[in-house]
Amino acid sequence: MHIARSGRFVFVAQWVAAALLPVFFFLGRGLVGAQLGWMGIIGFVYGLFVVAILLVPPIMTLFDRTVRRGKATRFAYDIASFVLWAAFLLASLTVPDSGDSGHLDSALTTWTGGGITYETSQAIFTVAAIAIGLAYLATVVLAIIGIARWRRPFDA
Repeated sequence: MHIARSGRFVFVAQWVAAALLPVFFFLGRGLVGAQLGWMGIIGFVYGLFVVAILLVPPIMTLFDRTVRRGKATRFAYDIASFVLWAAFLLASLTVPDSGDSGHLDSALTTWTGGGITYETSQAIFTVAAIAIGLAYLATVVLAIIGIARWRRPFDA
């Protein structure tokens, strides 16, 4: 696991992404055409919790002396972070939302003029949610591996 050129970008962007992605997921998607319903209300309740959870891997990377000294993350962590961010954006654009009057259109449904139905949007969201879970798990595991690798004697 070596430090990559993209590591400097990820080292900074991971902090910004941890704060902005949940805001976009719960509220900001309304700016790109999605209709907001109960998911916006849920965002007020769980938004800070999601931000705190997303800050765990960036905080863990600070315990890796090589990463902290170079102010750049390792290559495998960069890939997992990019997948996490892309899946989060896809989930934001396809999240199924409902209001008191029934199903509301996601941003993707609005963009396609109803060509992508609520059910299709929901299926895409499910795949994106699984990718978020796996990518988040990967970032945590890779941060732990980086910390453990730094602590080994004769680290290359």
